[in-house]
Parts: sequence; C-alpha cells; structure tokens
Amino acid sequence: MGNKILVIPKPKINKKIRLFCFPFAGGNINTYTSWLNQFNDDVELVFIQPPGRGSRISEPPHQSMEPLIKELMQHRNFITETPYVFFGHSLGSRVAYELCCQLKLAGMQLPAYFVASGSKAPYISTNKRCLHNLPKDTFIKELEQLNGTPKEILSNKELLDFLMPLLRADFKIAETYLAKEIKMPFPIIVFYGEEDIEIKMNHLAAWHALSSVECSLMQFPGDHFFIEQSKNKILVQLVSLMNKLLNLYYPR
Repeated sequence: MGNKILVIPKPKINKKIRLFCFPFAGGNINTYTSWLNQFNDDVELVFIQPPGRGSRISEPPHQSMEPLIKELMQHRNFITETPYVFFGHSLGSRVAYELCCQLKLAGMQLPAYFVASGSKAPYISTNKRCLHNLPKDTFIKELEQLNGTPKEILSNKELLDFLMPLLRADFKIAETYLAKEIKMPFPIIVFYGEEDIEIKMNHLAAWHALSSVECSLMQFPGDHFFIEQSKNKILVQLVSLMNKLLNLYYPR
C-alpha cells in the first residue's frame, strides 16, 4: 500500500469487510496481533501504527491530534473502499472518532459500526490533572497505577527512557484533544471495564449523543485495561458483530 500507518499482518484475498484497530496511549499493534486468527477469511484486520512505535520507532511521535488525523486521511480512499468497522481502546477510540469527523466532512463512506472501548465520550471535558508534563518519576508512578504499561518496560530503565517521548506525546494528545459534538449515522457500542475507576458512567453514556441510530454500553470484567483481561469475551462480541454485518451486506 506504500504507507506505514496502516498495517495488515494477514491480508485476505477475498475480504468483504475490514476491522480497523486503533491503539491506546503508549500502545502498539501488539495489542491486536493475537486477534488475527479469530475471524474468518471474509474479514481483514488493519492495525493503526502511528510514528514512534513498532517499525516506526525511530520517527518522532505526533504531539497533537491534527497531524495524526492528517496522516490517516492520506489513506481515506483505502480506508473507505470496503464496508468497515472502527475499534479503538481509550485514546484509540478518540482518534477513530476524529477520523470519522474528517471522513464525514470529506463526504466519504463512514464505518458500518463504531466500537469505543474504555473511553469517555471525546467531547466531554474533565478536570483530571494532566500527566504528560509531570516530572519523570511522578509520571512513571502514574503509569504504574494505570496498570497499562507492561511491567517489563517499567522495570527496564533504559527502555523506559527510550519510550518516554512516545508515552508523553500520546498522553498529551489524550489530555488536550476535545472533539466537537457531531452526531454520526452509524451505531456505536461502548465497551467498558466494571472495575475501571478512570471513567465515570455518565462520561461513557455521553457517547449516546454521537449516534443518530443507536448507542449501547457493554460491561466486561477488568479495570481500564480489560481489553487484555477480558480479551476472549471481547473477541466473541467482535466476531459476532462482523458476522452480523457480513450477513447484512452479503446475504446468502
């Protein structure tokens, strides 16, 4: 495809629908690689890989939402060429939503479904203190409490120092981006962890204002990173959703 931001580890020759997966702050495509064999050959998974991670580790990370979306929009024709679904966890769901806003503005085909995982509605402002500009030691302690950064990274000083610019940049985007409240013509499903103390229930419910079709909430065991703790349960729901859409778009 000649781009770095869209990774397709397992291309499908006869794909009929795509699932785009957006990483959380500090995350990468490794979160989703174990999903690859869970879907049938009609479904192609595309992983979003912003600079600063994976094969792009030597590139400086984006510091705000605008350049990240601008890079994604360069591939808008590819993104919209088949029916598709967006899935994003935490920051990833806000990136996916802003991309929808820009695709809508450009008159492009929008996703058939939008799955927002572990995230407040993107137009909701909170009074939480910012972490991205904290002193290094304090920032690391906050990362430990969030329980989303692997312990092998937190315990490896050299690796943590290397990843610090990426972590700070991602948290800066998460903490400074505020979306416009734009109602979308697709259904939204909001996944959340029952022990996630990071997000209030009314901030999850606020996604309702962003769909003119329907919005439903679905609870999973786990904290903010229930995406790992309840991976199998999440995959059951996503496989079911993709099969439902395949039957809708390609009835037998």
